Amino acid sequence: MDAPPPWKRPDEWPLPIFTDRLELRFPRHEDAQQLFDAVDANRAAIVQWMPWPKTENLSVGQAHYTIESFVRATKHDLPANLPIFIIDRESGRYLGGTGLHDFHPDRHQAETGYWVVQDRNNEGICTEAVIGLTEAAFRPQAEGGFGLRRMEIRCAAANVGSSRVAEKAGYVLEGTLRSHYWVEGKGWADSLIFGTTVDTWTKP
Repeated sequence: MDAPPPWKRPDEWPLPIFTDRLELRFPRHEDAQQLFDAVDANRAAIVQWMPWPKTENLSVGQAHYTIESFVRATKHDLPANLPIFIIDRESGRYLGGTGLHDFHPDRHQAETGYWVVQDRNNEGICTEAVIGLTEAAFRPQAEGGFGLRRMEIRCAAANVGSSRVAEKAGYVLEGTLRSHYWVEGKGWADSLIFGTTVDTWTKP
């Protein structure tokens, strides 16, 4: 059997994505104040699991810089990171972030991650966002999707909330990377790998 040709990005990225409560869309410069406010209010919680809040979005000006880098990423044929903002459809409030990254064109594969502001924790926001993004990821490009074959989520084993999101979104635990990376204040941590494929995923 011959290998399929490498995955290529769609002519137009299939965004925004609308779910019951959320709009998943690309960042805009008018989001800078909301991005800064959300990160600044939740910085200590985020940095437990992701290092970027230590050096990024430390001011509204830096938030504009971040957004500009995000906007430029959307122009690349194969962006290292395709950031997507999670927006409350009713209020227009910025709630957190998700996206696609670590593209492997030969495998038709990408990875996703997520975070949400603490005052909206335990409302299923991240789960809803991941389900919406996964559905678009697996939709054929001819039908307005990303046309991917496989998706992964990686998170710290100690990050129980993130693991629950992956499971609720229909991803399956596939393995553990032992003592995989350093978590500030916690030491060396295991990473969990969750995955799903277009042939096995069922929308929860």
